[in-house]
Amino acid sequence: MATSGSNASSSKSKQPLTKEQIVNGFNELRQQQRMMASRMSEVEMDMKEHDLVIEVLKGVDPSRKCFRLVGGVLVERSVDVVLPGLISNREKMKEFVASLKTNLEAKGKEINQFRETHGIQIKGDESKDDKGMESSSKGGERQANILANV
Repeated sequence: MATSGSNASSSKSKQPLTKEQIVNGFNELRQQQRMMASRMSEVEMDMKEHDLVIEVLKGVDPSRKCFRLVGGVLVERSVDVVLPGLISNREKMKEFVASLKTNLEAKGKEINQFRETHGIQIKGDESKDDKGMESSSKGGERQANILANV
């Protein structure tokens, strides 16, 4: 007899999902993708702020004092101490954005596979949809429409 863990998961995957479960699963994947994209844009904005500060500090006397917010506390340091830390933080953010981008692409592929597997079509995706549906899909809040596979 097979182990109950693998047997339970295989019997669970063989049970057809309801339309509601499929739509909820799809919307969950899209929400995860949106959260990743939001986090990525947030970190990219922080990188731009770091770039501005780095450019300003490069043109300043290294012994000049400057202030830096560390854990909610404003601390006084000199430019020659702060600048390497800012550059290091920016590089770490750059790596993080690259990993988020990879994860975002993987999530997109996962969503497309889920759509193909369950026959999901987004209103406004097909050219034969009428104009009313296209205008309702503006703003990124489109409803999943389940087709024949269920």
